[in-house]
Amino acid sequence: MIRYKKIRNTKFIEKDIQIWKNYNLDLDLDYLASRQRNYCKVYVSPFCDISMLQSDIPSPYGKFRKEIIKSLLEIYNSWEAKLKTLNKPYYLAIWLTEPKIEKSQVVCAIDDFLHFYEDTFFRPEEQRKLPIQNYGKFKSELEQFNWIFGHDEGHFTNDDLAMEVDDYANEEDYHYYQSWYKRKIKEGARVYDDGNGYVSYSFKQNDVWIGTKENR
Repeated sequence: MIRYKKIRNTKFIEKDIQIWKNYNLDLDLDYLASRQRNYCKVYVSPFCDISMLQSDIPSPYGKFRKEIIKSLLEIYNSWEAKLKTLNKPYYLAIWLTEPKIEKSQVVCAIDDFLHFYEDTFFRPEEQRKLPIQNYGKFKSELEQFNWIFGHDEGHFTNDDLAMEVDDYANEEDYHYYQSWYKRKIKEGARVYDDGNGYVSYSFKQNDVWIGTKENR
C-alpha cells in the first residue's frame, strides 16, 4: 500500500501558489533573447518537495489543483502577450501532466531554439483527446488550444541491467531494482537499439497533453 506524506499548513499552500504565479507572470525578454528558451515549472511546496521518509507526497487536490491550472493559464496568457511584441515566430505551450498536475509546465522558445521543445515527449500513434469535461470552469479556455497527447517517460539502459550487487548500496536494493527493470520490460517498455551495443528502454510515467495555439 502506498503511504502518503500528511500535508500540513494547508492554509499557506494557496498563498504559495499565488506567490509562485506572480513571480512567473512576467516573461523576461532580455533573458529570453540570451537563452532563446524559458520554462516555468510548478514550484509550490509541498508538491514540489522530495520526501525523505519513504512516503509519497500527494498531488495537488481540490482548490489547490484548480489554482495551479488557473495559474498555468494565466502565465501562458501573459507570456503570449509579451511574445507577440517580438513580431517573430515563437513556440509557446502548456504541458498539462496527468495525474501529477504538479509536473505541468509553461515553456517557450525563439530563434535557434524555436523547435527545441517540440520533440520532448513521445507521441503515441493512437492519439487521445484531452478530457476537457474534467476541467470544470476551465473548459472554455482549454478549448482554445490545440492538444497533442504524449507520454512523460522514464528511461534506463542495458548498463543498468548489467549492474551487479556490488554496484548497489546493499543486496536488497540490487534485487529490487533489477526486478523493477525486468517488470518494466515485460510491461512493454519501448526499446531503442543503436546497433553498437547501446540499448535504452523507455516507459510511461504520466500522460501529458501539449497545448499550443496558432501563433506563427
